Amino acid sequence: MSDGRTVVGFDGTASAWRALDWAALRVGARGGTLDVVMALDTRLGAAVFGPHTDLSVTVEAELRQARAHVASLVPGVSAEFRWVDGPPAGALLRAAEGASLLAVGTDRRIDGSGARIGSLPLRVAAKAECTVAIIPDTPPPKRNVVVVGIDRSSFARSALALAVTEASWLGADIEAVHTWDVPQVFQRALDEGQTLDKDFLAREQTVVADAIADVPIAREAPITPLVVRRNPATALIERGRGAALVVVGTRGRGRLAATMLGSVSHDLLLDLPCPVLVTPKEYAFVVPETVADS
Repeated sequence: MSDGRTVVGFDGTASAWRALDWAALRVGARGGTLDVVMALDTRLGAAVFGPHTDLSVTVEAELRQARAHVASLVPGVSAEFRWVDGPPAGALLRAAEGASLLAVGTDRRIDGSGARIGSLPLRVAAKAECTVAIIPDTPPPKRNVVVVGIDRSSFARSALALAVTEASWLGADIEAVHTWDVPQVFQRALDEGQTLDKDFLAREQTVVADAIADVPIAREAPITPLVVRRNPATALIERGRGAALVVVGTRGRGRLAATMLGSVSHDLLLDLPCPVLVTPKEYAFVVPETVADS
């Protein structure tokens, strides 16, 4: 069970300040508590500065600045500011246990410039038990739309439920994007005159509608279904440019898959079009065996 707590990974960088602003405004509007966490790897500090160096004074000064900033940005918000010992990814994952959201920033920009996303957002998105928000360096949204990736999985249904909830807070519309494609060898057959089976095409056209039918909160929501033949991550990146949010699920089945970021989520995070929410939750929906095994 989540505790209504939003954890922010904070290290004093420009990207961390953006994540802090995003999360603080969200908590201020929706309620809950803000938990601003700075990870300090004291073992690394001792190796760099010597074994008797105390970096806590520097860290606490950064946190005081963050506290004053949040108090000015969202007066009265319930917030805690603390530092924890350990490498950042592991420390943030531990800090986010039981939380409803973990927010981290990146200097990656929508034009592809800026620093590479780095390993931390990818690691926490893959392993966190709560929803993870990755906040890039983007301008304000041009379209008040939440984009969500849909396939036949229970994880996509969780993403759809989350997208509907986010859109309700933002007063936004929803674009539910389902994509399909064929392997290159099949494309050669199409080029040689083969045609796609009509039943196959019809099944692809129903994926979004089936997901909406399975998620009660989505049935009356303002959702525009988009079914396109394209790489899934490419389609989400294109639709996400200028949008308020992109929402995706992450995990496959099995012990190994549960510690890895799905390929679509991974590729999306490498080319962030806007803030992205990654949910690890599996919706209470049983995928038919004939579909799950396909």
